[in-house]
Amino acid sequence: MNKGIAKLLSISLLCIFLIACQNTKQMDNNSSPPSSDHIKYNQEGDIRDDQPQLEGGSERDVREPHPVSNDKLQKEYPNILVLHGNPTKNQVALTFDDGPDIRFTPQVLDVLAKHDVKATFFLIGARAKAHRDITKRIHDEGHAIGNHTYWHPNLPKESLERLRWELTETEQVIEDIIGFKPRLFRSPYGALNEEIVKTLGEMNHTVIGWDVDSVDWKLPGADMVADNVLSNVGFGSIILMHDGGDWSMDLSGTVEGLDRIISKLKEDGTKFVTLPELIGIPETK
Repeated sequence: MNKGIAKLLSISLLCIFLIACQNTKQMDNNSSPPSSDHIKYNQEGDIRDDQPQLEGGSERDVREPHPVSNDKLQKEYPNILVLHGNPTKNQVALTFDDGPDIRFTPQVLDVLAKHDVKATFFLIGARAKAHRDITKRIHDEGHAIGNHTYWHPNLPKESLERLRWELTETEQVIEDIIGFKPRLFRSPYGALNEEIVKTLGEMNHTVIGWDVDSVDWKLPGADMVADNVLSNVGFGSIILMHDGGDWSMDLSGTVEGLDRIISKLKEDGTKFVTLPELIGIPETK
């Protein structure tokens, strides 16, 4: 074998070795929950560079607007999964996912305070830890708090071990800030399956879905956000909205639409309550 061929063969073997090492490293990373090293940073850099992002991806890229499978699961597990409240009482629960967000959660809280309305916030553990002051404000102003996982993964694609880690880490963060572990849980993207629901029940969680979707995650603007809610709301409705999301999402339409929704429903005599009040369960585990 001449020197040229030998050199080429050596380089090829080195490349194969390096690729194999990289693949092994990726497999190792995927087998365990992410650490703070996995935080993606705001590309604009002028808001906050420590805002943890949604690991599973933007709501627009992942979530189906009407997960019919959750209706089937609710019939199978009525004591664990809740999609709406009492259909005979003129009261509704506003719920907000994916916060706390440094940009939009304070604006949502301002609108709620303006109307003296209480809501329920499903918090991402990593964001609650990054924005402790906003998390505390949510609690101090009388709103209920639920668990929305630590990194917002798409849970049906993860192991049950990962689910338990996400729940426990978020519980610890929230308890450290406001003094208790929340009982309420909402799955990112509303994504559930039978195994997940069973595990959540075993961990003493009440799983919360919704029956009215504002579809604000599609950023349709304030008029459509308000219309989506007002055209579908009924007695006992659980209304899905967002006070946070992917770094690229501008939720100004949610804030403006929320003001209109509350004003209109108040005219109809609708009472706004937290989820623990709507379904008659304690907020804490």
